[in-house]
Amino acid sequence: MSPKLKLYVGAVIVAALVLLSLYPPDVSGTRGFHFLAWMLICGLSDAMWLRSLSGDSTSSMGSTAGLATLMLWGLAPSMWIVAFSQLLTERVAQKKPWVRAIFNASQIAITMWASGLVFSLLGGPIDGLTSVDLSSVSQALRLGPAILALFAVYIIVNRLLVSQAVAWSTERPLLKVLREDWFFADKLIADASAFLLSPLMVISYQAIEYYGVALFYAPLRMIHESTRRYNELQNAQEQVIHSERMAAKGEMAAEVGHELRNQLSAISGQAQMLLRDASKGVYENVQRRAEMVLEQSRRMEALSKGLMDFSRAELTIERVDLNALIQKSIEFVRTQNRFDGVEWDLKLAEPSCELRADPGQLQQVLLNLFLNAADAMNERPAARKAIAVSTLLDEKTRQVQVKVSDNGPGIPGSIERRIFEPHFTTKANGHGFGLSTSYRIITNHGGSMSVASPPGQGAVFTVSLPQNQGTGWNR
Repeated sequence: MSPKLKLYVGAVIVAALVLLSLYPPDVSGTRGFHFLAWMLICGLSDAMWLRSLSGDSTSSMGSTAGLATLMLWGLAPSMWIVAFSQLLTERVAQKKPWVRAIFNASQIAITMWASGLVFSLLGGPIDGLTSVDLSSVSQALRLGPAILALFAVYIIVNRLLVSQAVAWSTERPLLKVLREDWFFADKLIADASAFLLSPLMVISYQAIEYYGVALFYAPLRMIHESTRRYNELQNAQEQVIHSERMAAKGEMAAEVGHELRNQLSAISGQAQMLLRDASKGVYENVQRRAEMVLEQSRRMEALSKGLMDFSRAELTIERVDLNALIQKSIEFVRTQNRFDGVEWDLKLAEPSCELRADPGQLQQVLLNLFLNAADAMNERPAARKAIAVSTLLDEKTRQVQVKVSDNGPGIPGSIERRIFEPHFTTKANGHGFGLSTSYRIITNHGGSMSVASPPGQGAVFTVSLPQNQGTGWNR
């Protein structure tokens, strides 16, 4: 932990302790029982936590219970209830280190204080809705602006406090953390659903007290289980993509190794010729042989760089120049034996097509299509072997389209509909995951992938992608 992060965490903890001391809760009478009960409710909500798909962060249903607590019991009690339930849950259920558990408990206490203060300033009862009579509809409607402001302040303060810690712990800019970890469409929808559930929780409690809270938790638990299973499915899909990429990487490494050996043989031969000429005092061929050595070295560098780029393990959504990625992928494969004699016909859109995507996964799709095209044409050698690649940007739909076609034997109509199924392959040594994994990658990017094979005209694969696609301290 860097000195500035230590200072920041310490400042947040001290600020929370000061605020908690300034707002002691009233635990007289039955209020003490209610506060313990809601501490348990908030703890159970926090325990329904899920790890993000990246594995760097967690989220829970705690915000729903926390906001309901604030609306029902007011500023001071909610600060203590939510902070202590957060601390206990993070240590017991999530097994987080003490420093992170205390920090998160402290930042949520500050968040509850700021949210409760705005709620009361806009007309919300400072002692909570349990202290007032909201029997009339007009009284309830007047609280609408206060509740909306409560939600807004909660998300802004909570995200800023947490994101600053994440930024300094991961050495990322604060705005980048906010954009990548919090303020994107899927996360904002999830936050909105969690926040909008809190008034329903309040209504359930006010209608039939703790029976209502118990009934409320049934759909909440279903949402949690549904999200958990979805995350497990997504992680399983990522494992399949990773496994296919490892297999493709091994195949590529073998091809590149063979090509590097050929290049080294050529370099070695030229070096021997240089030594022979030097021993005879003949120097008129030095420049030509040196240029040949340099050219072979450049080809070796291109091969090794291509393999390193393809071997990147991390997934990163970034701005991708599709035309440049296609050209780089072609340069990577064109020196391999299976592409000997293949003509490349490129029709790339101008200006270049750009989109937000993971460049490593898109390259995996492109290489798979190129390799399949070369293998298909080599099965039944023809006088001319050609692979055509084109890109097109539809300005209306903001869709980017890539077409990869070959003049091989094509795909029989009887198997065309099965071409993207896992395990399905027509190759003797194939494993049947190349095209199915490519299909999954494209659909995960919000796009589509199709194949057409007119009789006697080879195969045409069409990929359509949307141009724009949408960590450990997180709550």
